[in-house]
Amino acid sequence: MNYNMKKNYIFTLILTLCFSALSFGQVIITELADPNGATGARYVEIYNAGDASVDLANWSLKRYTNGGSDLSSNVVDLSSIGSFASGAFAIIAANGTTFQSTYGVTADISAGTGGPADSNGDDQIVLFDAADTAIDIFGVPGEDGSGTCHEFEDGRAERKASATVAKTTWDEADWNVWADSTVSGCTSHTNAPRTAPEDFDPGAWIGTATSAVISVGSAVSGLDYFEGNGPSVEKTFSVEGINLTADVDVSAPTDFEISLTSDGTFTDAVTLTQTGGTLASTPVYVRLKASLGVNTYAGNATVSSAGADNKMVALSGEITAADPQFSFTAFLDDFNYIVSDAGPSAEQTFTVEGLFLTENIVITAPTNYEVSLVTGSDFGASVSITPSSGTVAETTIYARLKADLSAGNYTENITLSSTGAEDAIIEVVGNAFGAVTNSMVITGVYDGSLSGGTPKGVSIFVLKDIADLSLFGVSSVSNGGGSTAGTIEFSFPASSVSAGTFIYVSTEEPNFTTFFGMAPTYTSGSMGINGDDAIELYESGQIIDVYGDVDNDFSGETYDYLDGWAYRKSNTGPEGTTFTPSNWTYSGVDGLEGGSNNATATSPFPIGTYSNATASVERNGVLGFTAYPNPVTNKEFTISSSSTNVKEIAIFNVIGKKVLTTRFSGAKSTINVSTIGSGIYILKVMEAGKISTKKLVIR
Repeated sequence: MNYNMKKNYIFTLILTLCFSALSFGQVIITELADPNGATGARYVEIYNAGDASVDLANWSLKRYTNGGSDLSSNVVDLSSIGSFASGAFAIIAANGTTFQSTYGVTADISAGTGGPADSNGDDQIVLFDAADTAIDIFGVPGEDGSGTCHEFEDGRAERKASATVAKTTWDEADWNVWADSTVSGCTSHTNAPRTAPEDFDPGAWIGTATSAVISVGSAVSGLDYFEGNGPSVEKTFSVEGINLTADVDVSAPTDFEISLTSDGTFTDAVTLTQTGGTLASTPVYVRLKASLGVNTYAGNATVSSAGADNKMVALSGEITAADPQFSFTAFLDDFNYIVSDAGPSAEQTFTVEGLFLTENIVITAPTNYEVSLVTGSDFGASVSITPSSGTVAETTIYARLKADLSAGNYTENITLSSTGAEDAIIEVVGNAFGAVTNSMVITGVYDGSLSGGTPKGVSIFVLKDIADLSLFGVSSVSNGGGSTAGTIEFSFPASSVSAGTFIYVSTEEPNFTTFFGMAPTYTSGSMGINGDDAIELYESGQIIDVYGDVDNDFSGETYDYLDGWAYRKSNTGPEGTTFTPSNWTYSGVDGLEGGSNNATATSPFPIGTYSNATASVERNGVLGFTAYPNPVTNKEFTISSSSTNVKEIAIFNVIGKKVLTTRFSGAKSTINVSTIGSGIYILKVMEAGKISTKKLVIR
């Protein structure tokens, strides 16, 4: 979806949501369930809060998955419910059989997996009417629920009793949410996973109660302070009630205190006034009392009203000794520079702060680094920060790799220390890169057709013997996002590799092996590329080759390899940061579709067919190696070299499978390939530790 289409879609959706709220308010979502450890017991509950029946023919539930801005194609049709009576519930289960065995009741619809009834707590669920108009919603479309107030992973979301009107914009105040995580800034979100069946009540809702009912919000934790520095910060929990005959009393547990206003008068108990039997959602402010000793504190606030069951809200806090302490925040990239530029590296920053200090905080750089309290100058072996009344406010520290270092990797530790506090270290990684050798070249990119669009990845050819492969790495550029500019997503391990070797980096091993008949050399999630993504190849922190225009989304270009591939022509590259489309061949979009592996694809990836004349000389391969005739026309060809050493011969097909092996001694031998079908192959000859490869065509 392009940007303008997306804007129009969102605008239309907003209008749709607004109009629907005016027209249909009686059918609402009242509960969503993702029970901890019981995915088959997931469900969505809807309720008719209106005064009349509603025909649910052609009504539906839909889902925004994770942070997607488009509705999923997996839709639940509610037509089978038929006439939906006033005051009735309907349950849409992910698995009707598991639902029935778990809760002892029968679901109205068994919707199956992957749809609105099968959410893992980070999706957004929408109720649509027969005109496909949005009626009610849970969650915020386009926002992954993880870490938000509408996350109910391994938990439950229940509509509050007072929220009886459908809404097409999600309102946190309308819901109580339980999940397996703590989310700050939410008034009704509790870190408390819910277990089926005991924590769920399909077919019931607090909003339908006829007797007095109180409901409360989340447990409150983190009411902490340092000894002698109380009380704690204040936090809140919510209280509401329906069908009340008396006001609501809230009492704090020992060591805590509560108030009806922020920064107000805190006491042991407060009273909330109901009106006409209803108490709208009301915040109660709570804090841990001052002048307490070092310890962990916990207790339950009690919420009560005549005729209603009491409710409890768990409160907790901790008082920590006011000992000397400091902390740091550091998110540092590698400190790199090229030896020919002399250095130092670009500076980076981290921050330090401290409390209850009796002496300075000292930041000591390791041997090959230096630090400063200001940018651009005064760098040295250490810096010192003096506390004010025992406190060091957040202070920025500048660090860099020293100039004039020899080529190499510099992984060391910056040390932070202060009297009475525990030392801390910050690992720093830097590289002084030598001159590039251009010993590698990108030879292919592929976007496979197996599950998940796999295998995905890149093929690379080694032009010269490499003693330390860790100087090389690859990065992907998504959708024309611009060069990765020194940010290397996958660095090769420290090992050696011989010229003439093909290296395959793929997202994962199983489907690569299935598709190509051999395992990839390395796996890395950074190679999760699609047909509109570029690849940059690095040596010593510098880009030595590239596939694709890094500033351009490939869609519609000749080099778009969506569900296909691109392969470099022999004897071209590497080209630094320049991409020359004419140096490549292309399968076209969907070139790898049509089969279960490379051999049966519409256009097989020409794996291992790149060759480079310069490489055969520079890599010191088999001296005088030739193979003729090539193409082979009579099922025989001759291999010769300048040496009479024993030669190991191997022939591989285009999916990397070895189809023939033999050996001979002497300078020349005739090889019979009558057992091999016509096609393109890779011939590999090994002699006295030297290797030569050549494309072999058999007709």
